[in-house]
Amino acid sequence: MAKPVDIGTKHFPTKAAATAHCQQILYAYPGQPGTGAGQPQDVTDAEHVAFLKALIQRHPDVAEKTEPGIAGFKVQVNPDGKGNTRCFYVVHPDGSATDFSFRSCL
Repeated sequence: MAKPVDIGTKHFPTKAAATAHCQQILYAYPGQPGTGAGQPQDVTDAEHVAFLKALIQRHPDVAEKTEPGIAGFKVQVNPDGKGNTRCFYVVHPDGSATDFSFRSCL
């Protein structure tokens, strides 16, 4: 039997549906114009930002990922990943960023 997933104000009937929503957000940010696909791009949609704030709270290492605070989010290709692995990053108030796997949050 499928387990529902609640993230912030969003309800998903299955983990697969929550995964699809996360992927939809990832691919809504293809990269800054002129920098090529997958280059860093700030997440600017208010609904996406609210969702990602709720999503990161479900991460098993939330304290480590969110220190020293959350100034925003961005999407980019993970330089340590293989191929074209797109990742969410928490942007901190000091300008540094920490990647996180949405799959770890589900």
